[in-house]
Amino acid sequence: MVSIPASSGNRPFTFKDALQGFLIHDDLPFASILDSERIREVFRKHKSLFGGIYETTLVLWAFLGQVLRDGKEASCQSAVGRIIAFLIRAGEAPPTADTGDYCKARAKLSEFAIKQICIELATDAERQVDTKQLWKNRNVYLVDGLTFQMPDTPKNQAAYP
Repeated sequence: MVSIPASSGNRPFTFKDALQGFLIHDDLPFASILDSERIREVFRKHKSLFGGIYETTLVLWAFLGQVLRDGKEASCQSAVGRIIAFLIRAGEAPPTADTGDYCKARAKLSEFAIKQICIELATDAERQVDTKQLWKNRNVYLVDGLTFQMPDTPKNQAAYP
C-alpha cells in the first residue's frame, strides 16, 4: 500500500502531499495499488492489451507518472528513464533511451480501459474509507467551485430568468 506522508505542522493536507506519496517510491507510480493483473484484465476486455518491452502494464504505470509530474519530469524522456531504472532494479534488460517506442506504445493505451480502471480504483478506495474521514458523516462526490456570470441584459433575463 502507498504510504502518504502527513502534512507538516498545522498546514492543511494538500493534493501535492497525496501526490508525493505516489511519486517518492522506487517502483513506478501506482504499482502498489494498481496491480498488473487488473491492468491486463481490463485492457484485454477492451481489446487493447499489447506486449513487447513496452507492454501495457509498464506503459500505463509510466504514463500515470508522466501525468502526475510537471516540467521536465513529465517528459517522455523522463518516463523512459524511470522505466529503464525500474527494469534494471528488477533485473531485466532495459530498452534504449530512445523515446519513440514508448510514445508509440503510450498511444495504444485505450481511453476506455483507463476510464474503467479509474472507476474501479475509486470504488475500491471509497469502500476502504474510515467513517471518521468522511465530511460530516457523508461521502463527497463532487465539489465544484465554478462560477459562471452573464451580463444582466433583458435578452439574458428572458432566456435565463
